[in-house]
Amino acid sequence: MKICFLGCGIFQLELEKIIAEFEQEKLFDCEFSVVYLPLRVHVDLKKLQEKVVQALDTVQADRVIFMFGEKCHSLFDEFLRGYDLIRLKGSSCWEIFLGELLPDGQKRDPKTFYMTPSWLKKWREFFDPGWGVDEVGMRQAFAFYDNIVLVDTGICEYTDEDILEFFEHTQVPIEIETGDLTFFKNSMIEAVREALATETTFVGKRPAD
Repeated sequence: MKICFLGCGIFQLELEKIIAEFEQEKLFDCEFSVVYLPLRVHVDLKKLQEKVVQALDTVQADRVIFMFGEKCHSLFDEFLRGYDLIRLKGSSCWEIFLGELLPDGQKRDPKTFYMTPSWLKKWREFFDPGWGVDEVGMRQAFAFYDNIVLVDTGICEYTDEDILEFFEHTQVPIEIETGDLTFFKNSMIEAVREALATETTFVGKRPAD
């Protein structure tokens, strides 16, 4: 069976690590492929819908695991209705990575913005001036938050300069907490098992309404 992970490029570092572990541990007897969409399409919901549908209509796989947060587009339920997908639980990439709670089991503070090292490395792809998001727009986007927490999952290295640069653009204090990818890996295992257990084969072209 061919299983395709299709989703936001924010998952690239973590997903590649998890797939490599699947292969090393010989957990599944299937072939994996991955299709990543550019992070910047999040700032244009029309473009996001267009890119998602285009990718779904051309993907070559028996099953597709859809890797976007439930709230990344308000119309996901509407325009994905014609596709048989394995969808992940979580309103955002943060919740898909780490669940609804913090690594220590505490609930998240709504006035705190939580991010992963991948987010820190890729934030410029979200806030692309070419797509109409400049430094002022970025500060406005973070004006709601009192703090930023970087949950270090160990997926990649970053420097004090990386953190300082992000602070200079947001003007929001940044703290670091230790985390891991256990939740994410377990979620991927569950999604792959669901794909393997489903007899339905993914149809790449959307059926007519």
